[in-house]
Amino acid sequence: MTIFFKLKTVFIFFILLNLMLLFPGNDVEAKIKDYGEALLEITEVTLPDDVKAKDYRVEEEEPYVEFSRDMKFLNMTLKDSIILALQNNYDIKIAKLDPMIKEKDVTVAKSEFDPKLKIEGKRDISEEPQSNTLLTGTIGVIQRLDESNELNATIEKPLETGAKFTFDFNLGIRQFLDPQTFQTLNPRSTSSIEAKITQPLLKGAGIFYNRSKIYIARNDKKKSILQLKEKAIEVINSVQEAYWDLVMAIEELRVRNKSLESAEDLLRKNRIQVKVGTLAPIEVLVAEDGVAKKIDEIIEAENDIKNREDDLKLIMNLSNHSILSDAAIIPLDKASFTITDVTFDESIKIALANRPELFEKGLDIENARITVKQTRNQLLPQLDIEAGISYHGLAGDFGNALDSAFSEQFQREFFGVTLEVPLGNREARSNYSKAKLEARKQILERSKQEQVVVVEVRTAVREIKKNAESIKATEKAQELAQKRLEAEEKKYKVGRSTSLEVLRAQDNLTIAEGKAVKALVDYQKSLGDLDAKMGTILENNNIIIEDTGLVMEKELSSKES
Repeated sequence: MTIFFKLKTVFIFFILLNLMLLFPGNDVEAKIKDYGEALLEITEVTLPDDVKAKDYRVEEEEPYVEFSRDMKFLNMTLKDSIILALQNNYDIKIAKLDPMIKEKDVTVAKSEFDPKLKIEGKRDISEEPQSNTLLTGTIGVIQRLDESNELNATIEKPLETGAKFTFDFNLGIRQFLDPQTFQTLNPRSTSSIEAKITQPLLKGAGIFYNRSKIYIARNDKKKSILQLKEKAIEVINSVQEAYWDLVMAIEELRVRNKSLESAEDLLRKNRIQVKVGTLAPIEVLVAEDGVAKKIDEIIEAENDIKNREDDLKLIMNLSNHSILSDAAIIPLDKASFTITDVTFDESIKIALANRPELFEKGLDIENARITVKQTRNQLLPQLDIEAGISYHGLAGDFGNALDSAFSEQFQREFFGVTLEVPLGNREARSNYSKAKLEARKQILERSKQEQVVVVEVRTAVREIKKNAESIKATEKAQELAQKRLEAEEKKYKVGRSTSLEVLRAQDNLTIAEGKAVKALVDYQKSLGDLDAKMGTILENNNIIIEDTGLVMEKELSSKES
């Protein structure tokens, strides 16, 4: 039997022993399975095959967009705006880094089980007074001179059961220079090889306790992915709101231009009638005042369009783009009304199953429960067993000393038990109580978050229903305003009305048309907001989030003009 076989046998024996003591029967396999299943809850999404080869990550200072240098207009659908925002938005870029950072925390937690190699070397030359006749060979105090050199190498490997395996190699060479009396070996070399394992049986013992930091780090990484998903939902919702606000501003300008055309037509007719003497000159002044007001409203509407464009460009991170900062955005999607059947119960059910905030709270609860088990373990007394074997060698030179150690002639085997019982143990008991309170707090936090989600969904559903009714009401108001304007114009032709009344009717129609457009746009925004509140806005826009933290789009269809 060689020394290496003995060391291996001792090591395997004590590993099996501590596993049997800690987890009788099939507990090891069962616990690992339970803990593994507890860590599987994560929003796992993978890229479709048709886009796995694509990489839309942006490392340049300017957004990843290729457009012509002389571009003045940018035709964009809502989907195009969303893709650009997910590629370039700074909040998304920042959130993408968190999963990669948390992955490093997982590696750090795993590193606790990495082996360590320690090498020490020492040289010592000493001059000491000696008066021992057996050592010095003479009577009286003389100087004793000797030289020693030592080399020690130690490998330590922590195990997931809480055990620590240590392999130690020592080589020493000592030479007695003066005097040399009674030294049969001069120089004298010693060597030793020792394998030792220390296993806690109570406090600090167990696979779960020693891997708990890894479990928590993994959960934190999952939380960072959920936070990325949450941020993506927020950005997409902001994009769709800004996009529809731009659509509404453009429609408002169209309505204002139409109103200006009507006012200018009235002014032209009034001037003709005044010229032929069938109308008082004051009517021309009234019409001119009406045209001036319409022109002012158009200037205001044009300015509002630029503001809405800037809002959208800011979200897409195009506001400082060298090409696109001055380009006009032309939205290709128009607001429309399609009856959408939404119910409170179904919407709330979908939200509770999809909102990333709820999954985050679930992971907080899981981490709190892991901490409870950690602190409960610290209530136990310290009971450790230690066992090992060592071989020693002695010779005149280090080569023969090594041979002597490997010959197995000088062997030492040892086994020990250490028991340490804390008296009072107030710190451990307080930490355990605190951990249980934190776990209860996280459960309450999740219940609170569920209430918030329910209220947000109910509000979003009511907003859709309200906007649907507003569309019907504003369409009716627009129809009535149009009829009133037509009636005033007929009365004006026969001299039964004035230019002022016609202008008022035109203003009323403009206001009614603006409200009708706003109702349509608000309806589109409320649909997107409900998707965000239910947590389905990513899925509905074919957006996929990988566990690497990259936000991708299933179909990149951005258009250039």
